[in-house]
Amino acid sequence: MRRKRKRKQIISTVILCILLVLVAAGMVYLGSKMKEQEKGQDLTSDSSVVTQEEEVQQQSQIDEELLENEITETPTPEPTQEVQQAEQISSEGLNSSYAYLVRRDDMAVLMDLAGEERIYPASMTKIMTAILAIEKLQNLDETITVPEEIFASLTEQGASVAGFYPYEKVTVRSLLYGVLLPSGADACLTLAQKISGSEEEFVKLMNDKAAELGMSGTQFANCTGLHQEEHYSTCQDIAKLMNYSLQNDTFRTVISSSKYTTEALSGHAEGITVYSTMFGKFNDNQFSTTLDNGAVIEGGKTGYTDEAGLCLASFAKYSEKEYILVTAGAMTFSGSDTANVRDAITVYGRLTE
Repeated sequence: MRRKRKRKQIISTVILCILLVLVAAGMVYLGSKMKEQEKGQDLTSDSSVVTQEEEVQQQSQIDEELLENEITETPTPEPTQEVQQAEQISSEGLNSSYAYLVRRDDMAVLMDLAGEERIYPASMTKIMTAILAIEKLQNLDETITVPEEIFASLTEQGASVAGFYPYEKVTVRSLLYGVLLPSGADACLTLAQKISGSEEEFVKLMNDKAAELGMSGTQFANCTGLHQEEHYSTCQDIAKLMNYSLQNDTFRTVISSSKYTTEALSGHAEGITVYSTMFGKFNDNQFSTTLDNGAVIEGGKTGYTDEAGLCLASFAKYSEKEYILVTAGAMTFSGSDTANVRDAITVYGRLTE
């Protein structure tokens, strides 16, 4: 009996020890798990803090960029006084009753002598005729037959001509030189009829173009500039037209030329050599196109009728800038007088830096 009892006690003690070991191991295991969870919570908390800090930094950076943009944004420029300062070039002593001078790069007005008052533009009209022909007839080598019926009226009105004969086949290029250099009305009407079928229809295109360019004081009634009461413009409008036309390379090349010889024609085996009326006045009177102040007169279109007086739309370069001058109403006894050219020399000669 004693031996059985003692054996039971030993077994109970062993079982108890085993249970204690198991309980201890369980507690150790639970403790390690709890520590891992705490570490995970700490990491999550740290990550949250970092994220919040990054958001704050990002928002701060955005705010700084917005502020910087507000500070560095180009403000709307205030009107400058440059035009007012430029209007110091005197019109004193001019032969012309009307004069308008602009600087091409910003169209600042440097002289305005009745520039918005109505004038008769005479052959300055041919600037519009030429630029329209250039835009409508892209092939400068295309030939056009000179119509016979245009000459009776031109002869009756004493219009200037380039010298083409009826039925001659002339290139568009040669007709353009005929329009702008010797101021040939025969070349004008030939181009007008080719483009529109008649001068009347071509005039509609001229007035449409004038409206497009903002030439609000202009009305064309013909393509040659021969006097008609309902054919008028302003020096300001002609300056707009010249500025627009000079952007075209073909126009600039033609109007800057002093002379040109056409291709051989049926009635002119050696072609026709035409001369610029403006440069002709310089050459005939030994005037230099390079002035004392360094300005260079580059080209222009003269005009004359009894009603219009002597006119000139010209352009010149001075100190790397280009200028346009339009004058009208220089009264004289003939179109061969040099009053318009002398006014151009005077005005461009007054340019200063």
